[in-house]
Amino acid sequence: ITPFGVSPYQNQQESPLHTVTITQSFWMGKYEVTQAEYHSVLGTNPSSGTGANRPVETVTWSQAVAYCEALTAIEAAAGRLPSGYEYRLPTEAEWEYCCRAGTTTEFSVGQTLDCSRASFWRNLHTGSLCMTTGTSSVGSYGANPWGLFDMSGNVWEWCLDRWDGATAYPLAA
Repeated sequence: ITPFGVSPYQNQQESPLHTVTITQSFWMGKYEVTQAEYHSVLGTNPSSGTGANRPVETVTWSQAVAYCEALTAIEAAAGRLPSGYEYRLPTEAEWEYCCRAGTTTEFSVGQTLDCSRASFWRNLHTGSLCMTTGTSSVGSYGANPWGLFDMSGNVWEWCLDRWDGATAYPLAA
């Protein structure tokens, strides 16, 4: 197996590989947040390519955090969120764990990701162009082994912590 960070892998800054222990349970959304969901919570849609069932994009990290905070307040006030629970961005380790879904390859589907499995611009493994116009509706491609959609492709997801290329380990936000 070619190690991550060696061409043609997308996440070259995320090497060397290291073990991370996730110490607290968490939930992960099945789909990316749609533009309709974002609009219903914050009353705005910052996306450049619009479509109610497409993922919200072009949001800043602060806007993503504000969405989570507002959603937490709405759901708690409606009695749909247990005390002590909150909506938040996943940590980088949590996101990676869910993206790989128990696999040890770069993608949950194997060592490569072809254009039929995700919405992304260019396949770094083959050099072929995969998408020529905007994002796809959430759930347009098959789920990973844990039932999560669009973990590879469509849009880049924000994480609670940020990557530090100097130490190759996430830092708290």
